[in-house]
Amino acid sequence: MRKWTQQDYQTMPWKNGGGSTTELAIFPAGALLDSFIWRLSTAEVKQDGPFSHFPRIDRTLSILSGAGLILHTDDGEQTPMASVQLTQTSPPYSFSGEVAINAELIDDTVLDLNMMTRRDVCTHYVQRLTAGVHFFDAKDAQQLLLYCAKGTARLATDEQVLAGDLCLFEERHEHEGIALEFNADEDAILYLIRVHFLNRGQS
Repeated sequence: MRKWTQQDYQTMPWKNGGGSTTELAIFPAGALLDSFIWRLSTAEVKQDGPFSHFPRIDRTLSILSGAGLILHTDDGEQTPMASVQLTQTSPPYSFSGEVAINAELIDDTVLDLNMMTRRDVCTHYVQRLTAGVHFFDAKDAQQLLLYCAKGTARLATDEQVLAGDLCLFEERHEHEGIALEFNADEDAILYLIRVHFLNRGQS
């Protein structure tokens, strides 16, 4: 297991210059925006505006704080414009990085969690979890990310995960998958992200 805390994260401008993002982790380590395999970040959205364009990238967005966002999407002339409303209790929302999206604030500033993976290398799946004992036997995953957005959780190894902490678990042997168990306290909110590599040698 590898663990990051809030002291390890770095903040930088958005790709389109319209705001700032805090990079929680990037793979491989030290990769840039045009070379990462996956990237997990948070961002403060303070005004309405377009999302950055990320070709060949799949994204999943979750709302951590604030009233939420309305995402207006337009796939082109053949597809009519559609809108999706995201709040703190909404399931994580997945979309392609090529799609033109304009974000509209429902009310005040929003903090979101954004997972991005390079489509020709790997896929990802994000789950929002709350209080209770959770056990995952992720046989199809080569990496698991566990991000604690609120409260605390305790792993089966007795390691404590605090708000703002991020843990990475990796498959020890090929085709073995990853088993993970943890107990989240009553006010905890965590995000579990499975990463599956299309070519297992990449991980």
